[in-house]
Amino acid sequence: MLDLQHAAAFLPRCIVPKLVKYSPECILLIVSNPVDVLTYVAWKLSGFSANRVIGSGTNLDSSRFLFLIADHPDVNAQDVQKVTVLSVALWSSISVGGIPLLSFLERQQIAIEKETLENIHKQVVQSAYEVINLKGYTSWAIGYSVDSLAYSIIRDQRKIHPVSVLAKEFYGIDGDDVFLSLPAQLGRSGVLGVTNVHLTDEEIQQLKNSANTILDVQNQLGI
Repeated sequence: MLDLQHAAAFLPRCIVPKLVKYSPECILLIVSNPVDVLTYVAWKLSGFSANRVIGSGTNLDSSRFLFLIADHPDVNAQDVQKVTVLSVALWSSISVGGIPLLSFLERQQIAIEKETLENIHKQVVQSAYEVINLKGYTSWAIGYSVDSLAYSIIRDQRKIHPVSVLAKEFYGIDGDDVFLSLPAQLGRSGVLGVTNVHLTDEEIQQLKNSANTILDVQNQLGI
């Protein structure tokens, strides 16, 4: 796995310095995996302020997550408000028509077990691999997702997307710099701010664990 990380990190080393040289006012949008690590690498190589280096994060996964959640209680996906952070599913932040998801299910007398919620999250994580196994690559979904990010930036929409941003000092993450997928407002200058979503103690710990995992990889890259 570490060899793969090193190979992936080689790409921005070749591209980013030239982008910075010929387009010094640009905003970098990183799409390649592992996206959080490569966004950090691109940021370090560019010398840009953190708001101008953005990773695609879990923007696509969040859309898949929304669809699967809406499918279970049989509601319109547009009525489901959600946030996902990295590979952590934030069940406490999900609502349907403004009502917390678990309360909504209880009111509708829809039975749902913890195992069912875990299976929904697992489907989201494994969906890309399933597409690759079926047709050999992914293209349309990630293309559509990146288009939505670019549109928000170019049109200065100030829309919130779960994207890879510098996570230091958010949710108790301190120490070394690390990029994680957080709900960020995007506009013409890049990241305008990060939404402070309420997390449970368990979710905060899962987020910190994810940060530590990424930091372990970054430290071995020697950047």
